[in-house]
Amino acid sequence: MKKVIFFIIFFIAQIYLAKGESQEIFSWQDCVREASKNNPDLISAQELVVEQRASKSITASTLYPQLQADISASTTETEHATTDSYSLGLSGTQIIFDGLKTLNKIKATKEDIKAAQQNYRFVSSEVRLNLRTAFIGLLKAQELIKVAEEIIRIRRNSLILITLRYESGLEHKGALLTAEANLAEAKFELNQAQRNLELAQRRLCKEIGYDEFKPILVKEDFTIDKIEIEEPNWEALVKNHPTLLKATANKSSQAFKIKSAYAEFLPEVSVSSG
Repeated sequence: MKKVIFFIIFFIAQIYLAKGESQEIFSWQDCVREASKNNPDLISAQELVVEQRASKSITASTLYPQLQADISASTTETEHATTDSYSLGLSGTQIIFDGLKTLNKIKATKEDIKAAQQNYRFVSSEVRLNLRTAFIGLLKAQELIKVAEEIIRIRRNSLILITLRYESGLEHKGALLTAEANLAEAKFELNQAQRNLELAQRRLCKEIGYDEFKPILVKEDFTIDKIEIEEPNWEALVKNHPTLLKATANKSSQAFKIKSAYAEFLPEVSVSSG
């Protein structure tokens, strides 16, 4: 009987210690919002789009007048006087014709922007898939802990009953040992479920993009809608797939870059003034 009481006290203490940790509860939308701010793959894809847009602006700037200013000052000393002199210069150059080199470069950068945007779509879909998988894994781990706790409660009550019957001589020792072994097995499964819970939490933190581990929990209400099974339009899916659109944009970009390279053989006409 003393062993049973010890097991009960030990089990209750473990539950209170586990619940004593501060844990945040996230919904699916909370996870999506946090991942959009912290996931490194998603941030990298976003910055690539910004970089390509900046590259387009830099390339287009060569079509505008290029101005250059300079100023200088000097001092000349002789036996009779000291002379200070200053000069200010301003010059400008405007390209009239460069063999369409710059225009083709601008078109290439436009295609690079499209490729970066499609890359962002693809990365975003992968992040959402991995995030959803980790979210469901953590939700499952949380439910398994509840099941393990319920199993322990049932087996603990069974052990108390068998112990009383054994002490009154109505049960043999083998049944008592079996009940103790079942309770020990249930506790082991609870410890395993708690380790799996921490592993699922770490996976979700990784997909969100947190630098440090946070013991978060998740909540979600699932509603099952009636799904009609229809043959998908495979041709439309392929045409709109971000991987194909990215490859198409890269191909167009390289074609414009080839035209821009050929323009190096053509004469360049510009107007300069100073």
